[in-house]
Amino acid sequence: MKKKILVGAIAALAMAGAYAQSSVTLYGIIDTGVTYVNNVAGKSQVSMASGINQGSRWGLLGKEDLGGGLKAVFNLESEFFVNDGSLSMPNLLFNRRAYVGLSSDQFGTIVAGRNYDFLYDYVSYYTNVAQFAPAYAFHLANDIDRLAGEQVQNAVRYETSVFHGVQAGVMYGMDNGNSAATPHVLSLGIKYSPTGSFRAPYSFSAAYTKTVGGATTIAASPGTGATLAQMASGAGSIYTAAVAGQVSFDKVSVNALFTYTNQDGITRPGPMVAKVTNVYEAGVQYRLTPFWTLGVGDAWVDQHKEGQYNQASYGFDYRFSKRTDVFLFGTWQRAFGSAQSAGLFLATTPGLLNQPAFGPAASAVAGMSTSRDQFATQLGIRHTF
Repeated sequence: MKKKILVGAIAALAMAGAYAQSSVTLYGIIDTGVTYVNNVAGKSQVSMASGINQGSRWGLLGKEDLGGGLKAVFNLESEFFVNDGSLSMPNLLFNRRAYVGLSSDQFGTIVAGRNYDFLYDYVSYYTNVAQFAPAYAFHLANDIDRLAGEQVQNAVRYETSVFHGVQAGVMYGMDNGNSAATPHVLSLGIKYSPTGSFRAPYSFSAAYTKTVGGATTIAASPGTGATLAQMASGAGSIYTAAVAGQVSFDKVSVNALFTYTNQDGITRPGPMVAKVTNVYEAGVQYRLTPFWTLGVGDAWVDQHKEGQYNQASYGFDYRFSKRTDVFLFGTWQRAFGSAQSAGLFLATTPGLLNQPAFGPAASAVAGMSTSRDQFATQLGIRHTF
């Protein structure tokens, strides 16, 4: 009897140890506010908009220690709109990330599933949006360089371990034999930081993503077909290369980036559609106190003979705590050259996706300004958990 009790106690301790080596973390962001846009198809507009600071989301992050520095990992993440509770992408529960894989302290991490590319994970941190500005400040209504974050389906992704501050990765998204619906995607990235993370006195990164094929119809669901830029242009392929960095001096941080985007096989010429697009962006963030932060920045989007756009942004943020803050920020866009109308990301994007006559016969996308200027500002609140 004593032996049975002893064996049972040992088994219970062993199970407790096994469970202690595994963890699942629930996390999320809830973000919403009231937005004012000065010119939407000729009229001003006031609305409640979710996810203008950061996309509202919840997720599960899990890991299991397999021994010898090896872990099983997974991530399931879903984005939603706070104002009505709906999913940000219909019929996609885990619309941001859904992957599983293995991670080694020595050899790096390999995962498979739905994921972001390296333009988003390595470069977007250096945008004015990530630092202080609203999502309206991403580049054009069609997210021309995909820095707003566009997921890759059926993806296998490998990242090295951090070695002397350097980390690199490669990703390939498969079309699963149906390139007319799902694109195949190649993405590469490399980054450097003396601490091995973005939070450092200085850091730099570079990334490249090419997308070939995929549904470019306006009705195609974002995140499963081609990129937003391809949906606007009908292009058969698109690639973007980017470099970015940040330097911090006590209370001041300076961020900058450059992107080059090239589209092939454009079949729907129209507003904000160009063979080549260059983006130059810089911003400055000043931490007035541990609670108050101010940021200002500018982006120049050059589509050459198709026109140019200037985007100036500002942001004020007040932190009640590490998890809760309120903010006031805005973006003003001005069209130049051949570009006749302004159109900010998100403020105009729904019109781009649902415009039935989009193409040579369409003078503008629904939601675009009727002038060369468009301004959007939001007062909102964000809570993280």
